[in-house]
Amino acid sequence: MVPCPMKSEIENLFSDEILKQAVNLFELEKDKTMKIDSFESFIFDSVWKGLPCILRITHSTHRNIEQIKGELDWINYLAEKNAPVCQAYPSSNGNYVEKIKQQESSYFLAAIFQKAKGLFLNKNKHLLTDSLIMEWGKLVGKLHRLTKEYLPAIKESKRPVWSDYIPKIEEYLNEEPVALKRAKEIIKTIRSLPKDRDSYGLIHYDIHQANFLINNGEITLFDFDDSEYNWFVADIAVILFTALWAKLNGEKSRDEFISDFLIKFLKGYKQENELSNWWVNKISEFLRMRHILLYAVIIRERKLNPTEWSKKLIEEWKPMIENNIPFVTLKLRKIP
Repeated sequence: MVPCPMKSEIENLFSDEILKQAVNLFELEKDKTMKIDSFESFIFDSVWKGLPCILRITHSTHRNIEQIKGELDWINYLAEKNAPVCQAYPSSNGNYVEKIKQQESSYFLAAIFQKAKGLFLNKNKHLLTDSLIMEWGKLVGKLHRLTKEYLPAIKESKRPVWSDYIPKIEEYLNEEPVALKRAKEIIKTIRSLPKDRDSYGLIHYDIHQANFLINNGEITLFDFDDSEYNWFVADIAVILFTALWAKLNGEKSRDEFISDFLIKFLKGYKQENELSNWWVNKISEFLRMRHILLYAVIIRERKLNPTEWSKKLIEEWKPMIENNIPFVTLKLRKIP
């Protein structure tokens, strides 16, 4: 799915007592637990058994306990296979996720993760070298190769499927008939694609420049909150889309930058996993899907919290969505 800011009523439910319970359950150092974010979940810097860590506290309206168990099980599977990801650590009870009740039908879920070292690419764009793009591709290829062998430890602990969110997209676009029609068209196209072990599985679905750190040219990935069952090329489409949205292209034209980026990215990707040219050519369809998903969420946010930013973005994207104008056009000179 795509990010949605936390509702104000959820922020109001959170309290120092809930934080205290989470700190105690995971035996964290209270005086070193500092809040750093509260966009979709409450995020804190902390220390666990002398190790820097990240504490995440999520409300049940965002993720249920089985979904988070599924997320953490996959993360730790990848870590065991030497993928460069931030593993989850257990609580004093031996649980990777702890439930903190607030009301009978409302609760918070706490988990802690290894803290990555390094710099953010979105704040250090000079780090975007050819070798880093290849390393980025290699990371994604490794995740896709490893997920082919992954079986959840607990059958009930399962992540969402890409199609779970279609009703919400249709709801958000209910007053945008042309955009809704375009959404239904691309959803139909995506649904028709083949699913097999080499093309479909559990993916991160948010491997953009703010969800990994770079340390001496090596990438460590985190924030698996959006992980879901989807086609592997959907992971690549998100990366391309967000690289442009973050203006990593600098002075280059969007089309030129992204086509050049993809060639280098795939060179690294194919060191770890096979991806046929047929699937590479489907990336444009997943870029279109991503564009419509984001447009739907921004339409919703515009209704809830009107801002000049969302107004301008809707004005820019509305004719693109309605007239099938791509966010970016892939012009691959050659595919490695």
